[in-house]
Amino acid sequence: MKIGAGRGRSHHADVQLNLLSQAGISRSISAIQTTTREKIEVELGIVAAETWPPRYKVHKYWGRKPANVVSKYIEFFSRRGEQVLDPFAGSGVTLVEGARLGRHVLGFDLNPFAARLTSAMLSPPSPRAFEQAAKAVVESATRAVGHLYRTHCDSCGGSATLRSVGYVGQDAREVRYRCDSCAKSGNRSPTPEDERLLKDPVHAPPSAPDADILFGWEMQKLKRRGLRRWRELFTPRNFAAAAHLREAILAERDASCREWLLLTLTASLAQFTRMIADFAGDAGGPSWKINCYWMPEKWQELNPLWYFENRVSKSHDSIVDLVAEGAPFKNGAARIADSRALSLEDNSVDYIFTDPPYGGEGIQYGELSLLWCLWLGEQQALDAEVAYNPYRNLDQAHYAKGLAQVFAECHRVLKPGRWMTVTFANKDPVVWDALMHACRNAGFVLVTAAPMKRSAPSLTETTMHSAPKADLVLNFQKLMEGTRRAPVHSTSYSVEDAVTRIRAAMLRDGLEADTHSLFDRVTVDWFSWFYENGNRPEAVQPTLARVEASLRGRPST
Repeated sequence: MKIGAGRGRSHHADVQLNLLSQAGISRSISAIQTTTREKIEVELGIVAAETWPPRYKVHKYWGRKPANVVSKYIEFFSRRGEQVLDPFAGSGVTLVEGARLGRHVLGFDLNPFAARLTSAMLSPPSPRAFEQAAKAVVESATRAVGHLYRTHCDSCGGSATLRSVGYVGQDAREVRYRCDSCAKSGNRSPTPEDERLLKDPVHAPPSAPDADILFGWEMQKLKRRGLRRWRELFTPRNFAAAAHLREAILAERDASCREWLLLTLTASLAQFTRMIADFAGDAGGPSWKINCYWMPEKWQELNPLWYFENRVSKSHDSIVDLVAEGAPFKNGAARIADSRALSLEDNSVDYIFTDPPYGGEGIQYGELSLLWCLWLGEQQALDAEVAYNPYRNLDQAHYAKGLAQVFAECHRVLKPGRWMTVTFANKDPVVWDALMHACRNAGFVLVTAAPMKRSAPSLTETTMHSAPKADLVLNFQKLMEGTRRAPVHSTSYSVEDAVTRIRAAMLRDGLEADTHSLFDRVTVDWFSWFYENGNRPEAVQPTLARVEASLRGRPST
């Protein structure tokens, strides 16, 4: 299907498809920019995502970008001592990587959890001080609630530590434990004593955090199950145990240790809830695996003391790695602030790397942080979030306007001739429209675009056929003062022709032309065409279904 976009010679037909170092596709730009584009392609190509280093073990965060990719871009587009900005700071990868590379880094985020996590990573305590503080917290909580997680060993009859209880609905089916005497692990049906501990009333401290659940997009499964308060997501004894851990943490005098212990608590908090499915077989460890709040029918109650200690070891590994990389860093800061009005002077930033919210049916960062923020004592300005969320009356126009305002500010504060890198994953053309209009109207010139595979795809990405399998890395430049964007010719775009052209180029270069890889590259190709021409006819939508339809009848490879 071809859709005309105007008059004149087809600029797209004059462009030779360019696979960026075995993968991505870039569009032609003016002669002065072509040299820059080629240098970027040679120096960066497609950076293979690596697993996250230990410094990021401290806490889960949805959509975290590979640290090695972020650091590679920071190194290429900036120099030591220069100012690097992330207006959507999120989990802090840009700031942490930039700080350890000697850049002055600044991040803004409306989500207080994001700002606190990033600030903590920039200023960790000493490993020894954290270890001692964590030990004191575990001992205090164990004195308060340790008796609630005791059972006996079937092998030696000795006292054992309860690790988890497997449930189906409201029925406890299996008790799992580790013996304190013979060190054997075991499992069995609950004994009368186990049943008594499960049913005995347990009272949490008055300071235990609780609130009405905001039934946004990611809480609908809880609403259908009849929950109204956050405490109902926990079993009574786990809610009490988590509250006692928090009380012990708040008693810690060292501010840095206290903050890291609070984040260790929020990092393990989901494991204390009824959201942990009781999977059999090779399903990984018990964790919060999907990006929503839910209550599976087959679930397990985990011992909070046991799993908090496990999380302490991960936090300790993070601290050790950060300290080895030069932390605490004096050259970085994260602020709870709205990037639609940056508190920075014009032309003051040397490089921007950011991963904006994806819009559409993307990750709801604010909602997914609500439980963490509750236990940190933070309030979120969710109505101001740059997001699309029909359950909170945030429509596509709200999302598009927010992006436009943020990128207009980015253009204002970025120095002329310098660069902004944006990663983006949503493949919905309507959402792409918002990003493209925001960057183009701000004045940015798109120079390169390429796919980036994730280091650890989410369960949603792995199981959903239509979920994006790669982010796109987009490199924009702010033109020098007095320079104008080179004019482009209007053209027509055909998804079917693009599939044929790109598939041939991939096969010629020895690449596997599977449907999702083609979809990623067609999206890049279409994005570049749209950005140059400034208008997308409504009928042109490079959807996965359209790519699949274009491939029907072709011989498999």
